[in-house]
Amino acid sequence: MKRTVCWAVARCLLLALSATCGAQEQYPKPLIHTPTNHPAARVLLLSVDGLRAVDLANWIASHPRSALAELSARGVTYTNAHTPMADPAAGLMALTTGGTPISTGIVSNDGFDHALSPAGSSCKSKGAALDLNASFRTDGSFDPTNAPLDPKHGCAPLHPHELLQVNTIFEVVREKIGPTAWAGETAATTDLLRGPSGKGLDQACGDTSVAAAAGDEARVAILLHWIDGKDCKGTADSRVPALFGMSFASLATEQAATGYIDAAGTPSDGLAKRFEFVDGAIGRAIHELKIKQLYDSTWIFVASPYGQSPMDQRRRRIIPVARVRAIADAIEPGLVVHITGGDGAMIWLSDPSKTAAVVKIFGDQAAAIGIQDIYSGERLALTLNSPAKDSRMPDIVLQSELGVLWGVQGDTALEAYGGMLDEDTHVALLVSGAQLTGRNDPTYVPTTQLGPLLLRALGMEKFDLQALHLEHSPALPGIF
Repeated sequence: MKRTVCWAVARCLLLALSATCGAQEQYPKPLIHTPTNHPAARVLLLSVDGLRAVDLANWIASHPRSALAELSARGVTYTNAHTPMADPAAGLMALTTGGTPISTGIVSNDGFDHALSPAGSSCKSKGAALDLNASFRTDGSFDPTNAPLDPKHGCAPLHPHELLQVNTIFEVVREKIGPTAWAGETAATTDLLRGPSGKGLDQACGDTSVAAAAGDEARVAILLHWIDGKDCKGTADSRVPALFGMSFASLATEQAATGYIDAAGTPSDGLAKRFEFVDGAIGRAIHELKIKQLYDSTWIFVASPYGQSPMDQRRRRIIPVARVRAIADAIEPGLVVHITGGDGAMIWLSDPSKTAAVVKIFGDQAAAIGIQDIYSGERLALTLNSPAKDSRMPDIVLQSELGVLWGVQGDTALEAYGGMLDEDTHVALLVSGAQLTGRNDPTYVPTTQLGPLLLRALGMEKFDLQALHLEHSPALPGIF
């Protein structure tokens, strides 16, 4: 009798546990990803500068019939995604290599390298600014007279892709599956996607000489040409790329120009129109994919390389970056050889042995110039390579207080990137495909996990990416 009662109680407990577990949200069965059996025939990657996770959430909540809401309804939205570096170049490399500056070597679109020589120096001196955009003319052609020089290789001028130290998803896909294409906002970031081989893109297009809004419109037209099986101009037949995409620049531009009207992320009228444009453009791409009967075989990734701050305009305070430089140079004239601005600052010193002295004086004047945090030495080496071992790494990184922007006198920008605050790094990330069901995943994920997942969707392995042999980024969770 006791045994019967015990079995009955145990059975009830098991049934109760089963009911409880059944009520909990479960991951769906993992998808298969082999070279011959995988869910996507092609991938469309849409990079939207400045699009934070909260922007995406607010938009979908208020526009349930929008294009982004449609993608979300048949996809996974990673609500807690973070870019490792809030920067156009470093953030895009995180998405497309699976690596941070530790492996990519791209710290910023405005960096510095002690081992390279400056443009026009004939390699008679070392220490070069890596202003990636300066290496290109307004027509998008490479300008060797403004590019950094490599003393170890005949003093040759370096393209941005030659500064990249690991391969990109575009190189992998082009080598193993089929053609690739990208319409970028700048010639420099587009060139980075070619990878160290320089062969990652079959088509690289986009008018980089026009304003952000006009440039976005031109890139959308190019995107539609590719979906239609045409080249950039829409005049010649071309295979629909296996991996293609574009960058939207006008949203971030409008954030800096008109911003938000409150701390909850309510956009200004001008910014609301930019959100409408981006969503409408994505809707046009979806419509064209459907017409060509490619929608169900195409996975669409929507991601952002960086966010900006402050969202609340009342917090905004401009402090000249020249003032920050002057504080360090007071220790020794010319001590700062390069400094970046925005809502964070990276500083390279001519004499790294004086780092501790600079850190101290910054600490003493932190309140006056809006410094929240200072990273150097071992603390800096927790997330970046040590500058003692890597010539591209800054000696000091400053994080500003929320709202403080280190810029130029009279700067009208309401927001800027470059910092490590949540508003800078907490970005939108959405993966959409016919095999997926609409759900949010709150797992904390770095955007470096996008590249590995993208390759799996196309039937490849994540270790085709060289950065993953150094940083071991897993694929985004809950799909494969």
